Amino acid sequence: MYVCICNVVTEDDVHGCMADGCTTAKEVKAACGFKPGCGMCTKRIHTMVSEYRTASELADALTGGPATLTAVPEAPETPGPETSEGGAAPQTAA
Repeated sequence: MYVCICNVVTEDDVHGCMADGCTTAKEVKAACGFKPGCGMCTKRIHTMVSEYRTASELADALTGGPATLTAVPEAPETPGPETSEGGAAPQTAA
């Protein structure tokens, strides 16, 4: 859905700006390249930013802060049980 028809900006555009670090309506407008228009979108952008910040703060409060992403090390290849020619693992006597 369009947030600003004058500048052809969608909700996805605004969400993308906020995900990239914009935390105010002014920053969102700058990141989206807004030019002066009718101004009808300003209230909607303020609301979207407020909702995004509230949700982010709530998630941080529940999880103990923003999670830091780290690369998962690759597991070393471990040889499996040896198989016989038929593809099944050898059976041991009980």
